[in-house]
Amino acid sequence: MAYVSVGDLRARLGAPLYARLTDRAGGASPDDGVGQRIVAEAEAEVDALLAPRYRTPLDLAAHPELTGVLRARVLDLAEYLAWKSSPFVADLPQRVKEIYAAARDWLAAVATGAAALPADGPPASPGRADGAPRASSRPREFTGVELDGL
Repeated sequence: MAYVSVGDLRARLGAPLYARLTDRAGGASPDDGVGQRIVAEAEAEVDALLAPRYRTPLDLAAHPELTGVLRARVLDLAEYLAWKSSPFVADLPQRVKEIYAAARDWLAAVATGAAALPADGPPASPGRADGAPRASSRPREFTGVELDGL
C-alpha cells in the first residue's frame, strides 16, 4: 500500500524544483518515472525501519489515523532522496539534511518502542505470513571450544 504519490512529492517540492530534481537530462522537465522511483525508495526505507516492530507495509485502511504522520515522514525521506540523486545538485541544503535525520531518528525510535505511532490500536506486529509458530532454543551447553581435548 502506497503512503504517498508522485503528486504528493511534486506538491511538496513545487513544480519548478520537482522538475529540477527529477529531470536527468537538462533539469527543466519533470520526470514522473524518476519521481516514482524516489517515492518507492522512501517508502521502502520507512518499511525497513518499522519492520522490526510492525508488519509492513502498514495497513492504512485499518489505521487511517496513521496516514498523515506516515505521509509526512515518507515525504521527508523522499525530498532528501530527490536532492541527493539529482545530477544538478552539488550540495544538499542543511534544512533537507536535518529533516531527513529527524525522520530517520523518529522512525528508529518507533521501531525500538521509544516512540509510538499515533494509532487508535496497535498495528499488526511482524509475524510469519503463514501463521506457523516461531521456534526458539537455549544456547548450546557444549561447544567445540568447551569439548576441545576430550
